[in-house]
Amino acid sequence: MKFPFKKVNFLAFFFLSLSLSSESMTEHSINHQLINRTYLKYVPKNIDYENEVDLFIGLHGYTGTASGFEKQTTGGFNKAADKYKFITIYPQGLYFNSIKNDPASFISSWNDLTGSRTKTPNGEICLVNADIYPQYPSCKDGGRCAWASCSDDLGFIKKIIDRAKEDHPIRNIYVLGMSNGGMMAQALACKYPTIFKGVVNVAGMQHKDLSCIPDQPVNFIIYGGINDTVVPPINIKASDGYLYEPMDNTFNAWSEKFECKSMEQSNFNQHDDFEKKIALGCKNNVKIISLLNKDEGHFWPGIDKSVGFCFSQPQSDLDYLECNFSISNEWGNDFLINLLFDLRD
Repeated sequence: MKFPFKKVNFLAFFFLSLSLSSESMTEHSINHQLINRTYLKYVPKNIDYENEVDLFIGLHGYTGTASGFEKQTTGGFNKAADKYKFITIYPQGLYFNSIKNDPASFISSWNDLTGSRTKTPNGEICLVNADIYPQYPSCKDGGRCAWASCSDDLGFIKKIIDRAKEDHPIRNIYVLGMSNGGMMAQALACKYPTIFKGVVNVAGMQHKDLSCIPDQPVNFIIYGGINDTVVPPINIKASDGYLYEPMDNTFNAWSEKFECKSMEQSNFNQHDDFEKKIALGCKNNVKIISLLNKDEGHFWPGIDKSVGFCFSQPQSDLDYLECNFSISNEWGNDFLINLLFDLRD
């Protein structure tokens, strides 16, 4: 899938290339629904501006940040951008502090259209005795179980993508998200299926009875950890009393929607033990992939701890904790990226 690039004269393009060739990760702002929203962009120094490049969108989880996602949650995703020569953008979810001047009360999230609701066709997204989370001051109609932003985050990220396509010759666009970011990645696939070459939902099962399915085919990978009690991939009930759609249900629903002809199942070891299901012979030759990590819980692949709940430069100062250490990811990012690149064939 190719996307048009705005033509510029050779001289302007030359100076644009010079100015961006030394660029590292920078913060940008964009106005959406009268709110100043921000995102981080990383452009490797070795990008070839004469040819199209891939764009990856990385989405942080609940109470995470754009810089925390890059630095800790994924173990340095910019290193993967350098290795594979793609541009990466990390949007920042809307945030607030539920207690003034208390960094520990920092809240950020994405509106994947399920966490911002209480009611489902068959009940509520949480049990009667579930933990109740701080709600956004601007969100009045979500109900008692609602915990996510109620803003138009889908439109916000679409606007970022449109700007990126104006600034760079983009070839394929991929989106990856962790936890609430994974829920948001799935929502983006449902809203804009023709934009993305591939979508990865890491440990982000959407709420029970609300898991979305796109109208048009799109390559999709859903990833879960069998020991995850925060957003469980098999058990419906999480440890805090919220209810989530089992990943098998989503895998089967997408496979049926896209009229996939067959399903292959296998077990393999790549640092962890995995169960893999792949739906083949689907409309538009897309593939639907389910990956169950049999060794880990609510973590990004290649990471064995819950991290990313902090911020670092160049992100603007937040009333939150600053990231004081980095994490190295030896295999997880390569694992996901190569799965996505395999979908290009």
